[in-house]
Amino acid sequence: MRERQNYRVLLGDDGWSRMIRRIVQFLEKLQINRKYKDRLFVKLFQDKKNILELYNALNGTSYDNVDDIIITTIDDAVYMGMKNDCSFIIGSQLNLYEHQSTFCGNMPLRGLIYLTDVYQSYVVSNEKDIYGTSLIKLPTPRFIIFYNGTGTRPEKEILRLSDAFGGDDSCLECKAVMYNVNYGHNEELMKQCKILEDYAYFIDRIRRFQREGYVLKEAVELATQECIEQDVLKEFLLKNRGEVTSMLLTEYDEKKHMKMVRRDAREEGKAEGKAEDILELLEDCGQPSEQLEQKIMDQKDLGVLKEWHKYAAHVDSIEAFEKKINKDQP
Repeated sequence: MRERQNYRVLLGDDGWSRMIRRIVQFLEKLQINRKYKDRLFVKLFQDKKNILELYNALNGTSYDNVDDIIITTIDDAVYMGMKNDCSFIIGSQLNLYEHQSTFCGNMPLRGLIYLTDVYQSYVVSNEKDIYGTSLIKLPTPRFIIFYNGTGTRPEKEILRLSDAFGGDDSCLECKAVMYNVNYGHNEELMKQCKILEDYAYFIDRIRRFQREGYVLKEAVELATQECIEQDVLKEFLLKNRGEVTSMLLTEYDEKKHMKMVRRDAREEGKAEGKAEDILELLEDCGQPSEQLEQKIMDQKDLGVLKEWHKYAAHVDSIEAFEKKINKDQP
């Protein structure tokens, strides 16, 4: 526990040390490299023909040569080992496309991180000198989010990084335009991009079958068969039927898993914070031994920690506290 004491020396015993320690430990846990399987949306728009159709629909352009597209998708971005869904350069634009089935207000921040990675790769691969006197010409960034979650969102909305720090006097901004691509929304965009409309319909059918009482795997199979019969994603589904089912089942499992991870992280954070509070209270009685400090920090039961906190607030000595908790937990 010498590390904890070093934090006090550097930062002072005013709460900052606890906050820094928690942030460091949290970030260490996030560095797990989770190489998830590609999601269905990503699989569909790995195809340059589909990317071009979607780009033209969004921008009112008429590009027809897939060789005009330079893919810049990064498999593992710096943050959390995550992948960005689709990024590419066409003309003078750098386009970042992200699909979201859960609304996330932090998408502008994530977009900034992804775009920084892409620009870094662009500078290196094109042998640009950022320390030179000549201005480096960069493709203009465009960040688009395609939302198909079950929550209610507008047809189109703009998310800004500046909303996170709430001030106008900022040197930094990242703007994300989010389209609601649930079936029945943004109909004009859907008319211009059949692959996007087909995707929205397919997901809508899966959800409808689930509401009728079918388990996810059955709902996916029924929606797949119906879409094939109706010529919706027909060629894609016939070619990738088994993989599509696997991707969707994995995606839904990941959502459940991440919810549990976030819940566990919150609980662990509460426990650690309570343990730190106990140690601060005990410092009024002297310096806890390393063994006692370790025992308190290792305790993850929030109920137990709350009891120990009560003891720490009223005991006259560290010895009395240690005797009390040893009696409670022989």
